[in-house]
Amino acid sequence: MNSLLRSLMFIILSGCLSPIAMHRAVIEYDRTVSYVEADLLLLNIARARYHRPVHFTAVSSVAATFDFRTSAGISGGLGRAPEAAERAVNLEYSASVAENPTITIVPITGEEFTKRVLRPLDEDKFEFLVRQGYDINMVLRLMARGIAFDDERGPLVLFNAPSQGEGYREFRRRLLHLAGLDAERQLFVGPILFEESHTVRTNRPPNPDEVVAALEKGFRWEGDDEGKVHTVRRKAVGRLVIANYDPARLSNEERRHLHEEAQRAPLDSILVDIRPGNPGGDYPLHGSILLRSMNAIIGFVARSIEEEQELMVSPDVRTKTVVRNPARTLEIEESDSKPGDYEFSVPFDGRYYSVRKYPVSQGMVPSWNQEAFAVLSNLFQMTVTDLTKYPTPAIAITK
Repeated sequence: MNSLLRSLMFIILSGCLSPIAMHRAVIEYDRTVSYVEADLLLLNIARARYHRPVHFTAVSSVAATFDFRTSAGISGGLGRAPEAAERAVNLEYSASVAENPTITIVPITGEEFTKRVLRPLDEDKFEFLVRQGYDINMVLRLMARGIAFDDERGPLVLFNAPSQGEGYREFRRRLLHLAGLDAERQLFVGPILFEESHTVRTNRPPNPDEVVAALEKGFRWEGDDEGKVHTVRRKAVGRLVIANYDPARLSNEERRHLHEEAQRAPLDSILVDIRPGNPGGDYPLHGSILLRSMNAIIGFVARSIEEEQELMVSPDVRTKTVVRNPARTLEIEESDSKPGDYEFSVPFDGRYYSVRKYPVSQGMVPSWNQEAFAVLSNLFQMTVTDLTKYPTPAIAITK
């Protein structure tokens, strides 16, 4: 009877085995793929450290087949036997789980991807990250190539490169000022909303069909008393601006001019307008933040390992709110052996390149490193397009 009960329990539990195994497999595959993507990003930083060409590979699909099998049977002798053991009923049961995964990896190559990696990032990606709650100082230290503006000496560019000396320090102070205003909730980051209008002269008023068609496209008709001059108006979403005021408080004409000024610059530039008379206006700035490409960001992080290390820069005295301000934007540790408290670590040319859980360099803020690496990973994900749109030779690995 004990054997029979154990057999029944085994058969019942084997029925529960399939969802448990599938749950564990899905979680483990997801964890593994996420670590592969992070390690590949770190590996390319190590390659750029020695000015090697970067190369990315993506896991495009994981297909796993699970085979769950159970069997049970009863065997034994019938009839009279002198010994009890000879009359015993034998229970036979077995269960097995077989997993056959097929993993498809795709080398990310070709003209389209290369252009996306080399092309400077646009303002939409910056706005998206900032609206997710990432530190604006952190995001701009990764994304920004410099700040261009005019002063009494003429056009000037503050580059985000430690080799530029005082220009680099002033660039960092400007970012700290923006971050301080953001911490005080005195910084506006968003598109310029305005109303555009066009005047149309006709010999007749518009018919109902024309009015309906205009309304469906977001236009609004306004006519004069004689019905010969008509004004077509529509609300427009303009370029991005970083300001120490809400543009909605400006007149429509001022907002339109602000958009036209931003429109004269390419999409990899962000208009900055820190005006006197508003919070933080004693440290004014009117210019554009110039954005980098993904390839340039990787190169910047790689050079900061040793070749061009970043410096500790204190905020300007006019910046009231002190924010997080580590010396390095993203600390990648280079060592002869793998550190014990790493978040991610990859070997390259006999050395290890790691992102520590708790950075040890002077001035590094706890958790900043993990957040900065997450921002870098998100930027890369936004750079890589849908792999199914551009056919690339794939490699399938079957276990």
